[in-house]
Amino acid sequence: MPHDQTKQTILITGATGTVGSGLAPYFAARGHRVILTARDRTRLDQLSASLKNAPAYTADLSDTDSLESLVAQLQLDEHAIDVLINNAADVTSKPFLETSLEEIDSIVRTNITGTIQLSRLIGADMAVRGRGAIVNISSLAGYKPNPAQTVYSITKGALNVTSEALRAELAPRGVHLVNVALMGVGTEAMKIPVETVAQRIERAIANREPEIFFYRSSKFLMRLYSAFPFLTRR
Repeated sequence: MPHDQTKQTILITGATGTVGSGLAPYFAARGHRVILTARDRTRLDQLSASLKNAPAYTADLSDTDSLESLVAQLQLDEHAIDVLINNAADVTSKPFLETSLEEIDSIVRTNITGTIQLSRLIGADMAVRGRGAIVNISSLAGYKPNPAQTVYSITKGALNVTSEALRAELAPRGVHLVNVALMGVGTEAMKIPVETVAQRIERAIANREPEIFFYRSSKFLMRLYSAFPFLTRR
């Protein structure tokens, strides 16, 4: 989305988290209309106010009824979404045998079921209009599972496949999919500044890039692990 391109309406899930609260002001400063959604009403209102009252809606990705209500309200308020950034995620990190079935269900419903459901609801309108972009914030853990993040890694691996499948189906209808292989975000060493994440997403949408890696070495290693999965067991 170059700065002189027609301004977009961008829906960001998990808008009050570390990544979402950094993406929102970046895109707002570029002149785009940013719409916020998260579970915490108080933090949503604070972020909305800091962005000169950006539209904000509470929604829970783990609750499909909540997502249907969100999309219905967006339609009532005449917000046609040009870019959906699926950023919200349950990042629970526990060894597999210490993770309860309830926790597994919650992580899967948030990271997979909810993301797919919202993409389906928003993507349907994009397909009718013949344009739009869906950005899935995945993780390097979805390419090379982390032992202490087993269920989280499983869901991010599934999200990678989701991006590939939706790209194949929706591209002919004008909807572009971007998968983001996110790593640690922050200002510390070996972490990616959130502004860099925003810039790369902006560029990927503008250039119709299918996937974002932040280092060539990361991309090479993830491709290597995919081609030779036995390497992850060493």
